[in-house]
Amino acid sequence: MKIKFAQTIRNYDRKNLGKDLVAGLIIMAVSIPISMGYAQIAGLPAVCGLYGSVFPILLFALFSTSPQFIFGVDAAPAALIGAALLDLHIESGSKEALAAFFVAVWLLVFYLCRAGKLVNYISAPVMGGFITGICTTIILMQVPKLLGGTAGTGEFFELVEHIAETVGEINLP
Repeated sequence: MKIKFAQTIRNYDRKNLGKDLVAGLIIMAVSIPISMGYAQIAGLPAVCGLYGSVFPILLFALFSTSPQFIFGVDAAPAALIGAALLDLHIESGSKEALAAFFVAVWLLVFYLCRAGKLVNYISAPVMGGFITGICTTIILMQVPKLLGGTAGTGEFFELVEHIAETVGEINLP
């Protein structure tokens, strides 16, 4: 596999710069909060989501040969893995974190073997339900923070209970 550095940038048409900057700002406004939410689902500081939403995109832009791409940490597998790690109480630097790293290595191996084609056999309603559930979890985790409280963790009912407990902490301004 031959990697071409900055191939897209070399052939870039400067007349698109203004529109591309606006599109990039819109995507940034959407992807950064999502990335920070996924980091918190995984039990990491929100800043890890910020790093994960900026640096990989810049690297992908430098090494990509595609002029159209949206790349970020808002993929459903990231949420699944993060939720699983949180449920297992896996902390950074522990043996469990090392095991999670090897899970990531296996995911890379599956990618290289093109095992993603199996996803084509999952029906659209099932994927829609899964993605809706992930979105609901992220929203319920972040609602207390938006209102001046602390973010919740856990499943749906635990998150709703946390929101009910933090109603007294709401800062209206």
